[in-house]
Amino acid sequence: MLSKAIRRFLDDNRGYVIALTLISMPLLLGFSLMVIDVGRTGNLHTDLQNAVDAMALAGARELDGRDDAIDRANAAIETLANSAAFGGGGTGMSLGSHITVTYDAGNDAGSTVTVHYLKSIPADDDTDFDPTSSTYMATGPNDASYAYVIAKPQAMTTIFPIPVGFNRDTINVAAEAIAVYRASACNVTPIYICNPYENASGTNNEEAEELLHTNFAAGNLYGVQIELHSTASSSPGPGNFGFLSTYGNGANVLAEALATGAPGVCYKQDALETKTGANAGPVEAGLNTRFGLYGGSFKSASNDGRYRPARNVRSAQTQTGGANKICSDYDPVMSGSTVGDINLAVPLGYGASMSPLAGGKISTGNNWQYNTYWNVAHGTGVPSTSDILSNHSSYPSPTGSPSQPSAYDVYRYELNDPTLLNHASNSGEKGAPLTGGQCYSGPDLSNYSDGDYGDRREIFAAVVNCKHEYNAGRLTGHSTDTRAIAFARMFATKPAIKQSSERYLSLEMIDITGKGGRGTLDEFLREEAELVR
Repeated sequence: MLSKAIRRFLDDNRGYVIALTLISMPLLLGFSLMVIDVGRTGNLHTDLQNAVDAMALAGARELDGRDDAIDRANAAIETLANSAAFGGGGTGMSLGSHITVTYDAGNDAGSTVTVHYLKSIPADDDTDFDPTSSTYMATGPNDASYAYVIAKPQAMTTIFPIPVGFNRDTINVAAEAIAVYRASACNVTPIYICNPYENASGTNNEEAEELLHTNFAAGNLYGVQIELHSTASSSPGPGNFGFLSTYGNGANVLAEALATGAPGVCYKQDALETKTGANAGPVEAGLNTRFGLYGGSFKSASNDGRYRPARNVRSAQTQTGGANKICSDYDPVMSGSTVGDINLAVPLGYGASMSPLAGGKISTGNNWQYNTYWNVAHGTGVPSTSDILSNHSSYPSPTGSPSQPSAYDVYRYELNDPTLLNHASNSGEKGAPLTGGQCYSGPDLSNYSDGDYGDRREIFAAVVNCKHEYNAGRLTGHSTDTRAIAFARMFATKPAIKQSSERYLSLEMIDITGKGGRGTLDEFLREEAELVR
């Protein structure tokens, strides 16, 4: 009887599931809590990663090479970090809480992130490097290109207890991100010019870039004229200029872009697309519409506001032969081989003493004959330098003052006084452009403000270390990865001049992007930051 009862009990399966459930419940509960902890850890890492990504992008966006770049980058990161709450959790968090990432550039101990500014980073497959190494760390704001943001480990207290002693523990979660500054220029003249400070071999790449920026910042390029020649050489150098690709093919498309300053594309500073071919003619035809000269394929374009002249076109253009002659190709009065004649008319920037470059010329300083120009053009008392600069000054140096005004600042002074534009030199040339005949007959120039439409005697070019880019195989034929060291705002002191099969431009540099720049190019720049790590 007893044995039957025992067998019946052992064979009875009723309540089996409850027993298994009671046995497995601690394991299931522990596994569930562990899954929750894994999810919480993932969420915290995602939130931290989003935070450092955002801060790296905000910082890198300010790294334009100017003297206050790092200060602006720190301010941008501080503003973002200290005002935005990033969801997730830290020590002792409960579900649904949040943490606030903090950053103070002057207090690393009190910050939850560390920021490094780098001039370069290693190859993509090298993710373990020392950002404080001189190989990578920027020496200052001028060579800082990357923002490297590291979130210090955030301790997350686990819900799942450690089996031995049933203690809760913490898991440290960290994240990091690197972003780089990228710049493109839109609606600029499709021209690149070779850096005049590069040596003939192209072996001083970084030094040449530094020389351009430091000399501009110090005012050493103020009033200095650069005579740039087009060239058929496959290896252009200092004193040469070339072309950038436009929205279409052919010399006429390029001429259109040079005339309007609207190439239809934006040019990436780190990946310029250069244009090859015999394009010397369009330089003269396209650019010279800006002086009210309509030659070549632009003979019938004088009634179109897109090809309007600047409001001041004084350039020593010959004033004989009727409107069709005066407003056609550039035909300046000459004194021997010199453009301009002090007895008739002279262009802005007249009489500068030039030194040879590899492909062109550069003046030895701000040494153009200002007094002579003013006497020939206006025949009145010469304004003092302070008078000229009180109207407009493009002098970049915050200390000191120039010995005389630049041609560009004199031009701006003339624009400010309509009576000066109507003064005639002995040749009969005035600053105000002619109208009628083949001369400009489009919408009144008063319809166009410089602020909205730009000054027609300004061009915007990429500056390239041409020899270095050629040696690296990036300026041969049709290249798509030529690097510009800066974009420049330049003033044309006279129209493009034909010289045998080439053309040359006479320009003053008004401003540059990056170190020492005055910030007047911001309207043309598309500045972006891109995550690279």
